[in-house]
Amino acid sequence: MSLRTRLVLSLVTLMALGLAIYGVATYQAFANAELGRLDDELRASVDLVSNEMARSLGGPAVAPPPPHDAVVVAPGTYAELRSPRDTVIATLQVARSETRPDLDDVASDDVDGIVTVGSAEGDERWRVLAHPQGDGTLLVAVPMTGVERSLSRLLTIEVVTGAALLALLAAGAGLVLRRQLRPLERIADTAGSITAGELHRRVPDDRASSTEIARLAAAINGMLDELEGSFRDREASEARLRRFLADASHELRTPLTSIRGFAEVFRLDPDQRQVDLDVVMRRIEEESDRMRALVEDLLLLARLDEARRPATEDVDLAVLAADACSDVVAADPTAPVHLDAPEPLFVHGDSAHLRQALANLVDNAVRHSPQGTRIEVTARPDDQGRPTLTVRDHGDGLDDDALAHAFDRFWRADPARSGNGAGLGLSIVAAIAAEHGGEVSVDNHPTGGAVFRLHLPAPTPYPPPPEVPEPHQPSEPHQPSEPHQPSEPRTPSPGEPVGSPNPEETSTSGGGGTPAP
Repeated sequence: MSLRTRLVLSLVTLMALGLAIYGVATYQAFANAELGRLDDELRASVDLVSNEMARSLGGPAVAPPPPHDAVVVAPGTYAELRSPRDTVIATLQVARSETRPDLDDVASDDVDGIVTVGSAEGDERWRVLAHPQGDGTLLVAVPMTGVERSLSRLLTIEVVTGAALLALLAAGAGLVLRRQLRPLERIADTAGSITAGELHRRVPDDRASSTEIARLAAAINGMLDELEGSFRDREASEARLRRFLADASHELRTPLTSIRGFAEVFRLDPDQRQVDLDVVMRRIEEESDRMRALVEDLLLLARLDEARRPATEDVDLAVLAADACSDVVAADPTAPVHLDAPEPLFVHGDSAHLRQALANLVDNAVRHSPQGTRIEVTARPDDQGRPTLTVRDHGDGLDDDALAHAFDRFWRADPARSGNGAGLGLSIVAAIAAEHGGEVSVDNHPTGGAVFRLHLPAPTPYPPPPEVPEPHQPSEPHQPSEPHQPSEPRTPSPGEPVGSPNPEETSTSGGGGTPAP
């Protein structure tokens, strides 16, 4: 049974109950009023019937006549005069009638009491009043035919009218509910279509309406948007996972194949007539290191994908930038590196991960820049006040394809996918940025070279510690201190490690020329 049918039946049932209560109350009130009117007529006609009964017996009138002719004896009124021994002395009936009341059970001593009795023959009912007259009792009975006819007519009107009202209510409720519940039917149809795979379908939403169905439609549309986004994210995640597994298998297979090949060459030439054992072992060690580095990068990416909260220690990005420059100079004393970190720049995060991200950016810039070109590392707030690490090179910059896929895993600019790296370095930087709630970007500098920027959220200041009053100390004479002398700016010379940020050096930051790990 549909919801609309149940609602219509419920409304009709409630309406029927209300009409029944109203009908019973109306019927009872009308019946009491009619019986009261009939009883009043019965009492008013007693004197007339008494005089008429006395005249029929040849005696004088026993009651004074009414002051006017307003009292009328109802047609069919029956009177009976009884002796003290309940013997019928005389009878009187206004107008001829074939029915008479059954007065056998009416007690003569029930004076001025009105009772209801049946007919001696037939089913007609009568209202009977016992009134004393002389030594006997006068019983006056009035037929209830008119009252019962009126009550029967009223009952018929109530039943017919109630049935018509119930029918109209059922039809009207059905039409109204059909119109009001039509949005629910559309919601059901849309849900069926979505179940069939049409995830783009949405429930008709009337934003201007404040009804419960409109709010339900808006809530369902919001839920569907979230579900569709979740399905898209899941599909994209599955696609990335398949691509990741394929690329990881490819990258791992290369060093394994090399190791197996060198081992096979040594096995086929156990006397070392054509194979140098030192060369074979060196190549096996190099490929093992390459595979170890790849596995470590994969494990780091897997840990970063767990979306766990990073360590929230205070990290000075200026110190990390200086250490990265020192590492470059230590590896190549002739490498021109320029540092711009004029003041401490603190963030909350994982020091080891941030150091790795900056090292990957700097390594990418060094490996993909021409020999002897300058690398610039900057640690400054950006225009929005966010702490930012910037690495810029002065190479050829990035093409459109590289700009679009620089941070994709296992992506490299070389279509043949050759080279020493696996294409995970910049993707690790992106994962570390996401771990800290920041972002990494890349673009080309107008004067040449690529610029990589690692934006991190500004740290939330810690609440100040409670003030503790210090014990009173006797005052001492103030000794003037020597004025502070600012240090002279200094640019690191080739071959000299950069151990700390130089507060006066300025440079435009950037990143590697071609994306690489």
